[in-house]
Amino acid sequence: MITPKMVPADVLIPRLAQYLKDNVKELQPPEWSYFTKSASFNERVPDNPEIWWYVRAASLLRKLYFLAPLGVGETQRLYSGLKRRGSKPPKTVKAPGHANRLIFHQLEKAGLVIRTKKGRVLSPKGRSLLDKLSYEMFKELAEKKPELRKYLE
Repeated sequence: MITPKMVPADVLIPRLAQYLKDNVKELQPPEWSYFTKSASFNERVPDNPEIWWYVRAASLLRKLYFLAPLGVGETQRLYSGLKRRGSKPPKTVKAPGHANRLIFHQLEKAGLVIRTKKGRVLSPKGRSLLDKLSYEMFKELAEKKPELRKYLE
């Protein structure tokens, strides 16, 4: 069985983000997401402010596939980065949790994520979606690289 572990993240996440944008009506970026930075340690707003919300949601779904159960505090650590402080050495800073929390709420409404006492986990619908998209992506990769075809049987 082809899983998201077998498909590179840089191939899977944009496809999943586009799928979420087109098909999941519950996942809508708030107005403030078009003109704010995604973290305090970033110097600029995201390069593509129209879709960064969906890319983050796709990234969270992929991380839930591997690391479930996952809470907002853990996502703050996963998306942390270095804050430049002028002449002082840079410091690792946690990412803000508000956007991730809102995305989790929206994914719960869509039925892709389930909230448990230990954190959020993928629902069967969410796991099925990731497996289906991974299989499609792997088939496309196998057409370009014939040595991967043996994994499709």
